[in-house]
Amino acid sequence: MFARMSRPFLSLPAGAVQPVNDEIGLRILATTDLHMNILPYDYVADTPSPRQGFAHTARLIHQARAEAANTLLLDNGDFLHGSPVGDVLAQANGADPMRGVHPIIAAMRALDYDAVTLGNHDFDHGTGFLGEVLRKAPFPVVCSNLTLNTAADRPAMAFAAPFALLRRKLTGPGGVSRDICVGVLGFLPPGQLPGLADTDHEVRDIVETARQMVPYLRAMEADLVIVLAHSGIGAATHRPGMENAVVPLAGVAGIDAIIAGHDHGVFPDPRAPSGAADTQRGKIHGTPVVSPGFWGSHLGVIDLRLTETAPGQWQVARSSAHVRSVTRTGDGPPTPAPDIARSLQRAHARTRDTLRQPVGASRHRLHSYFATLAPAPAVDVVQRASAWFAARALAGTPLAGLPILASAAPFKCGGLAGPGLFTDLPAGPITRAGLAELYPYPNTLSAVVLTGAALAEWLERAASVFNRAAPGKTTRLMHPALPAYAAEGVAGVDYRINLGQPARFAPDGRLADPSARRVSGLALAPGARAVLVTNSFRLNRSGLYPGFNPEQVVISPETPMRDVIAEWLTAEGPYDHAPLATWRLTAPLGARIEVLSAPKAAGIVGDAPLPNLAHGPIGADGFQRFRVTL
Repeated sequence: MFARMSRPFLSLPAGAVQPVNDEIGLRILATTDLHMNILPYDYVADTPSPRQGFAHTARLIHQARAEAANTLLLDNGDFLHGSPVGDVLAQANGADPMRGVHPIIAAMRALDYDAVTLGNHDFDHGTGFLGEVLRKAPFPVVCSNLTLNTAADRPAMAFAAPFALLRRKLTGPGGVSRDICVGVLGFLPPGQLPGLADTDHEVRDIVETARQMVPYLRAMEADLVIVLAHSGIGAATHRPGMENAVVPLAGVAGIDAIIAGHDHGVFPDPRAPSGAADTQRGKIHGTPVVSPGFWGSHLGVIDLRLTETAPGQWQVARSSAHVRSVTRTGDGPPTPAPDIARSLQRAHARTRDTLRQPVGASRHRLHSYFATLAPAPAVDVVQRASAWFAARALAGTPLAGLPILASAAPFKCGGLAGPGLFTDLPAGPITRAGLAELYPYPNTLSAVVLTGAALAEWLERAASVFNRAAPGKTTRLMHPALPAYAAEGVAGVDYRINLGQPARFAPDGRLADPSARRVSGLALAPGARAVLVTNSFRLNRSGLYPGFNPEQVVISPETPMRDVIAEWLTAEGPYDHAPLATWRLTAPLGARIEVLSAPKAAGIVGDAPLPNLAHGPIGADGFQRFRVTL
């Protein structure tokens, strides 16, 4: 860190001139997508975890700070929700009764964060909860592209500002102190705020807002501009409202560094797609960028070498970027920082007690190892519970005679999160920890009435996560730009997905090929109606699924999905079913499909949904390869 100060500064010059002194270093440290994983603990397995936890990242922060004279520490959002301990604290109104401060804020305060932005999941419990948590934050909270429209006598978003100006003193060669002003912007991904579904709000385009705000910060005497973009590294070409906009964002003039996130990716990474990105040096369009993973798995480090081109005027002469993993090879098991671990001990104990409470039972192993390949038991529990709840809610109404279809996705199914992120519950009691494993998000149940034609579009969007297969070739099943939870499966209706056909939708949700159709055999006529049970996340078009008109909503999103599953398990007794969903994949003759799963999945190949599934080697990424001919 370096000294805070409050005097005004001159603006950055338009052109480069000769420096008046030696270079001074500024190190930017960044976290993202912590999702309330403060302690290195797996609450479902009820055991410590060496791969996750802010307490591990804190150790890296201490180390990286000790290496540089001048540092800034920033967070890129989605810090407030996403773990069982976060849910327990939310139910207790977000405050640790021992301190009166939410533990994530206490941890950030202990590490002396300079500024944070907000992610889409930080709004999951509403703005009232979020505002209460942030009320005691001693650092700026920046949110540049969100507008909340509220009553005239209430502040729209008192807990956040559209930008921050951090006025600091740099320590240069010989201990000389120099003044600098750092502007900070923060961006949310458009269309990703189900927590604000009932609020009049607008999330503006990331790139367009940056083009407006960067010159404004420069005029406000910012020497540097750092962007906290809760957005992933996606398509190179800007499209209005795009969710993962970091590549075109990096091309906006006047931005000196970008922190990326949201998609839980790691950058720089030699395995990342190149294009405009320098995956070795961590630059996109020449701008240094880091994306430090998720759950505290990595620390992002951007080093800027600054020259003072005139008194009080700075520019970046050189830059580099890298990420540091909490589990670097050869380091041995990581040791969590004790100051952060202590801040959550009471909430940790309360969470473990809560999650051990039984809510039901299953006579089958509930896993998601092959959930993208065929209907899976872990997803089936969600679908059966959803359909049961909707049938009760609609009983006695004019809609009672319509078919009830249940849509759900495999939330834990590997992908960017690695081979350790799969659902796997043994047969026997299901506790509240098991519920969190089956359904890790705070979504609420909702239902809509739709036609067979609209359902076909929904299913085509789901089918777009798959790569196109070719005769006689081996094809990786999943599209690398999409997470497994984008793959909705629908139970209650028959259909097939032909992997030999092109995808109708692009990974970013655009209609890519209007003539393409992968879904066939749909047992619902185009004009026939049905009830589709989904969740608040999808109802808000999150994941870029086709939207619905308000008059189509027949069950409002009020009941938490985990409550729905718990009620169903209580009412129906132990789970003892084969999957209700009957969808299946098809491919051209001789096409082989490769699926990545956990090594543990090799032990259940005989019980897998496809009889000719064979396992192959374990790759350097830790995933077991499986191949199947459809």
